[in-house]
Amino acid sequence: MNKACRIIPVIFLSLLLIFSLTGCSPGGKTANTSPQGNQAVDDGVKGKVLTGQYPAEITKYLEVNKMKETQRAFTINNRTVLVLTMGQQPAAGYQIALKNLVLKDGILKVSVKYEKPLKNDIVAAVITYPSLVIETDDIYEGHYEIKYDIER
Repeated sequence: MNKACRIIPVIFLSLLLIFSLTGCSPGGKTANTSPQGNQAVDDGVKGKVLTGQYPAEITKYLEVNKMKETQRAFTINNRTVLVLTMGQQPAAGYQIALKNLVLKDGILKVSVKYEKPLKNDIVAAVITYPSLVIETDDIYEGHYEIKYDIER
């Protein structure tokens, strides 16, 4: 019984650490301007939120830049990968949510929202490093300017 009482908190803290290191972002999410969620409409761009197994270049960038707020684009396998970091946060519950991607007049507008726990939310007191990694379809870095619209 005593051993079980020690294992449960260790498992809980391990899961919490995994979620905090991945930025607590849902996997496989696609952002576009279509109400159906299937096709991008007008100038909307499809983007897939990546979680977990990132290319080595992204993993290294996240590790080096996790303490500060950053926005950066990479070209990997002929695709644009956008990486945003929120910096060090004092508790669980912080994340970056993708709102929209729009390519218009040579400008890729990346709209995101920094989400944080509400005042009365009960969250783990653990340091987190929220990040968001987005892989875009059919657009390539360098052919347009990128503007980040961050709702805080």
